[in-house]
Amino acid sequence: MRNRRINLPLTLITALLVILIAGLAGGTLVLLRRMHARSTHTAAAETVIRQGQAMVARLSSQPSVTATGGEETDWSEFSRLIRNLHSIEDGLQYVSVTRNDVVVFHEQTRLLDGSPQPEPESHPTGTVDMRREVLHVGDDVIPVVVFTTALQGPGDDQTSVSVALRKDTVNREEEAAETAMTSMFRLTLLTVVVSFAICVILVVWMMRREVKREALRREEEHLAFSGMLANGIVHDFRNPMSSMRLDVQMLHRETERGAEARPERMRDLSERVRNTLDRMDKVFQEFLYVSRPDRDDRATIDLVTCIRDSLEMLVPRFEQADVGSRVNAPTEPIHILAYEGSLRRALVNVLTNAEQFSPPGEIVEVSVSTTHDAAIVEVSDRGPGVPKHKRKQVFDMFVTERPEGTGLGLFLAKAAIERSGGTIEIAETADARGTCVRIRLPLAPPSGETGTETA
Repeated sequence: MRNRRINLPLTLITALLVILIAGLAGGTLVLLRRMHARSTHTAAAETVIRQGQAMVARLSSQPSVTATGGEETDWSEFSRLIRNLHSIEDGLQYVSVTRNDVVVFHEQTRLLDGSPQPEPESHPTGTVDMRREVLHVGDDVIPVVVFTTALQGPGDDQTSVSVALRKDTVNREEEAAETAMTSMFRLTLLTVVVSFAICVILVVWMMRREVKREALRREEEHLAFSGMLANGIVHDFRNPMSSMRLDVQMLHRETERGAEARPERMRDLSERVRNTLDRMDKVFQEFLYVSRPDRDDRATIDLVTCIRDSLEMLVPRFEQADVGSRVNAPTEPIHILAYEGSLRRALVNVLTNAEQFSPPGEIVEVSVSTTHDAAIVEVSDRGPGVPKHKRKQVFDMFVTERPEGTGLGLFLAKAAIERSGGTIEIAETADARGTCVRIRLPLAPPSGETGTETA
């Protein structure tokens, strides 16, 4: 089964991430609320236990309980004390006093409204036991917690006091804290929901705005690139057209000589015009790579022949400027792996730049050498040179020292050479005069290996 890729818009992905984070925050709040509820329940239960123990201790210390034979008035006072305790703690269900397994006092309280108040400090006179009971009052079932303490009276008398507190006392103790926590939880959850909703809206709005800006930037870049491409075409055509114009002028002068015209010279000039037109056609093919890069191939070419052909195309310019040229190269071919059209353009631009800055009567020297994996081309002139702090800037777009220049020659040369896997830089000259442009290009693989590769 073929794997299907799901492409989601970046805005939707971002919004989903924000919603996921909001869900994690909400889940954390719910977890914290549950943990706090458990903690509150535990604290409330401990509070009720302390209250029950305090009540048992208080009641077991009363004279009616400790006396060997209490009178009615003593139990009345004891009953009044119980009612007072009930008015303070309405969770008090009953109080029972047993002596020698005989219940001598039992009072079932009734529900009264009242607020819990702290009990006065008392000290238990014995061990307090705690157990759970279920009271059946009619059809009602009342779960209670019974606190019992045993007293040793005179002789063998055994007296115990039991205090029963309803289980809902625990719920009442934690009700206030639970209400406050619930209110805080709802408020916090509402704040989180509103905050993240605003974040989602802002993120979606900002992402959509950024998408529009990116589309606008791309459009502007396309326009700028179109302008650069047009300038590059003009720049690359101006050099060969200038050479062709000079050739045509010389051809015209030769034909005006009439019978004295030299057929060899006319044939040479017409051949140069034809070669220039061929190179202009190759420039057109090179610019087609911008829109169809997959149709261009890198091939094995002879570097020395490529350099000589490029110089031959510029002979009229060099003659017009009274600048000579010289190539120092090995006699055997040097094969490199490069894009021939773009490499010729790069060499023409570098040689043209050297001719333009060379004083009349000077020579542009081209030296070719090899290393174990690369060919080195050095184009040297006797011009004013390039300061060290500008040696990298001269390869940037639209950087030029000539008022009539476009600033694209070295930039396009750098792009073409790097496209073939090479490098170009401004190097030091031997005598610190003029400029030396050093080009490094990869050698072609040995014979038997492939010499052409698709870009």
